[in-house]
Amino acid sequence: MAPKIFFYLFAAAGITTATAAAVPDAAPAPVPFTIPSDVEILDLRTEEDKKSGKAHKRTPGGVYVCKAIEFDAKQGCKLIVTSWGNPTSLIGTEYNNVISSAGADVGTNCQFFDAFSNGQCTGQGYLDINNPGLGDFRTVPWAGDKAVSWNDITTCIKCWY
Repeated sequence: MAPKIFFYLFAAAGITTATAAAVPDAAPAPVPFTIPSDVEILDLRTEEDKKSGKAHKRTPGGVYVCKAIEFDAKQGCKLIVTSWGNPTSLIGTEYNNVISSAGADVGTNCQFFDAFSNGQCTGQGYLDINNPGLGDFRTVPWAGDKAVSWNDITTCIKCWY
């Protein structure tokens, strides 16, 4: 059996040192999940970047996306590799409007948008995703004043290292 490389992302940004018993209303500590070493890669880099080798598929800079909340791989997860800073449309892929949890590699920041138009990520706002990630897009309101879930609406992603 080949050794597995484990990458840990957490559903929340911080870990508290207090226990739930000591702080009755505290959220439970995030549970780490494992990105399998044999994760499928969805390479959405530009043809130019693919030829030049920029952002090679397992250098830092990928974003792990899942169709289910809490990174449940049974319903489908992939590591998406994009061209840096370029709008990456998910239209025509199996991940258009179905992402429910995501986490970026360490040092990577991604913005998730709800629309793609004229070669640009657009929409009513964007959701910042970095490391450790977000395990439940249903709990995140829009950027701005609209309280709408981000679950199953991502159509475009932009990432930077």
